Amino acid sequence: MKFKRTRLNQYLVLCLLMFNHNCLADEVALIDRNGVYMTPITLNDSIVVTGILDTGASEMFIPFNVIASLIQTGAITTKDILTEGVYTLADGTTKSRERVNIAKIMIGNTTFNNISAIVGANNSNVLIGQSLLKNINYSIDNKKKLLITSMTDEILSTN
Repeated sequence: MKFKRTRLNQYLVLCLLMFNHNCLADEVALIDRNGVYMTPITLNDSIVVTGILDTGASEMFIPFNVIASLIQTGAITTKDILTEGVYTLADGTTKSRERVNIAKIMIGNTTFNNISAIVGANNSNVLIGQSLLKNINYSIDNKKKLLITSMTDEILSTN
């Protein structure tokens, strides 16, 4: 009887771990370009771009040419256009920028839904900012060059 109870307990623990979102984690390979960490991301199941991991950016930042491609494919429509935002740059100046909602962003095996993004100048860098990062617990393994994420909210799921 003791053996059966132990197996049952192990099974219950396994079930709890499988359904507890806080236990799910993902490791995403980072590319180190002169001390700047980058990783591929997929936007609205349509375009794969390389984004810079920027913990100091308040929102995602996506260049106009990428947004234009998403519009051409129908991956962004007029319903995804948000109100403009005013942002303070690192040099202290403020800028008003157009914003869009990205319905789905994938980083590794993690899917983020309805993330706001600033529309930047053509051919500028994609920045992975706080509008996405605030939804996860994350750490960076500098030796292995990995972004390690765990879920914190129902806004995302692991495939």
